[in-house]
Amino acid sequence: MNTRVLRTELRRSIAPWATLAILVVAFGFLYSFSGPWSKAPIAWDENWVPAAAWSRFLLVFLWPIAIGAGAIQGMRDSRSGMAELLTTMPRPPWHRAAKLAGALGGLLVLGYLLIFAVGAVQVVFSGAFFTFGWLPIVVVGALAMLAGAWIGLGIGRLLPHPLTAPAVAVAALVTVLVLQIAGSKGSVLVGAVPAWVSSLSPAMDVTNDPFTTTASRVDLGQGVWLAGLAVTGFLLLAARSKRAKALSVVPALVAVAIAMPVLPATYAEAKTVDPRATALVCDGPVCVPRLLEPELARLAGPGKEALRLLGTLPDAPVKVTVMDRRLDFDEEPPRAADTVFVDLLDWSVRSALNSDDMKRTLVAGAGTPTCYTVHGVDRSFMDEVTARSITSSWLLGEWEMLNGSWLSDDKKNEVLRDWETFRALPPDVQRTRVIAQRQAGLTCQGNQLDILLGRAR
Repeated sequence: MNTRVLRTELRRSIAPWATLAILVVAFGFLYSFSGPWSKAPIAWDENWVPAAAWSRFLLVFLWPIAIGAGAIQGMRDSRSGMAELLTTMPRPPWHRAAKLAGALGGLLVLGYLLIFAVGAVQVVFSGAFFTFGWLPIVVVGALAMLAGAWIGLGIGRLLPHPLTAPAVAVAALVTVLVLQIAGSKGSVLVGAVPAWVSSLSPAMDVTNDPFTTTASRVDLGQGVWLAGLAVTGFLLLAARSKRAKALSVVPALVAVAIAMPVLPATYAEAKTVDPRATALVCDGPVCVPRLLEPELARLAGPGKEALRLLGTLPDAPVKVTVMDRRLDFDEEPPRAADTVFVDLLDWSVRSALNSDDMKRTLVAGAGTPTCYTVHGVDRSFMDEVTARSITSSWLLGEWEMLNGSWLSDDKKNEVLRDWETFRALPPDVQRTRVIAQRQAGLTCQGNQLDILLGRAR
C-alpha cells in the first residue's frame, strides 16, 4: 500500500476529527458524570475486566459516531462530483477504498484502544488482580469500531444524501440502546428481544459484577458478526456495479447465520465467572476473593475482632468470607451459622470508612446478614435496621446507629428509645434475646426488633 496516499487520507479525511470526537465523548462521560463506572470495585480504572467492559459500554455513544463519520466520508466522491470520473481509473476500485477505509477505521480503532489504555494504566498502578478476561472484550470492541466505520463508509457511498449521515447515526444509537436495554435485568424490554439478537449489539450493558466476564461463545459470535458487517461495509465502498452492491450484503447475512447458533439463547449464558478472580485469599479466618485482595488488609483486623466478640454466643461463626458474586435485586443474601458473609459490593458495607465502622458492620444482627433484598424493603425493614443496630451496639458496648444518616431526627430518637428499652433489661435477658435474634436472622423468621424488645408472640 502506498503509505503516502494513506498519510494524505489520514490528514485530509474526517478520520482525525472523528477520533477526537470519540475521545471527547468518552472521557467527558467518564470524568464528568458519577455512576457505577466511578465506584470501586467495578470502576473503569480499578480492575481489568471492568476497564474493558466500560469501554465497550461507551460504544452506545461511540458506535453511532463511527457510523455517522463513515457515512460522511463515504459521500466524498459524490460531493466532489468526481464519482463518474474516478470509475475511468485503471486501478481496481478496492485500492482507493482500502486506503480510505484503513485511514478512518484505523484511527477510530486506535482512539478506542486509547480509551481502554487510559483505564488500564490506572489499573496497573492500582496493583489490581491481573486476568486476561479483558482481552476478548477489547478485541471485539476494536472490531466493532472498525465495522462501524466501514459500514458507514459503505452506506455513505451507496446513499449520498445530506441526511444519510445523521439518519444512520440516529438509527444506530436507537438500535444499540434498544438491544442494550433489552438485555438489562428488570427492563420493560426483557423477553421482547431474543437473547442472541441482543448479543449482536457492539455495546455492553452496565457492568455491575466484577467477578464475571463475557462467555467465550459471546465473544466468538460477536466477532463473526462484526467481521461480516465490516466486510459488507468495505464491499459497498468498493463496489461499482449494481450487482456488486447487491452482493455486498452477503457477508453480513452469512455472519448472522453463523453467529446465531453460536450466541447464547439466554441472557444468563452470556456471562461466565472468572474462577481466578473468585479464588479465596485468606488471612486466618478472614477470606476475600482474589479480585478483592487489596481489601484483605482493611478487613482482616475487624473481621478477627468481630469473630472474637461473636464467639461469646452459642453456635458462633468461625470465619468471615467476602462474597464472590453480586446478588440479584430479588435475592436474599446467603447465611450460615458458621460464617459471617460480607458483601463488599454493597455500598453500605463499602462506606465503612475505618476499622471500627467495619467491625460494627460485621457484628450487626449478631453476625447475620439482612433478610431483605434490594427490591424487598417494606415497613418492617426499619425494625430490622433498629434490631441490627441494637445487637451491634450491645456487642461493642457503645450505642451507634447503623447507616442511619438518612433518617429523620424523629426516627433516630425513636430508634434510640428502643435501644434504651433494651438496655434497661437485665443482662441475662439481653443475652438470651440477642441469641434468639441471631437465630431469627439465620432463618429470616420473625420480627427481630420484637424479639429483642419482648414483643414477639
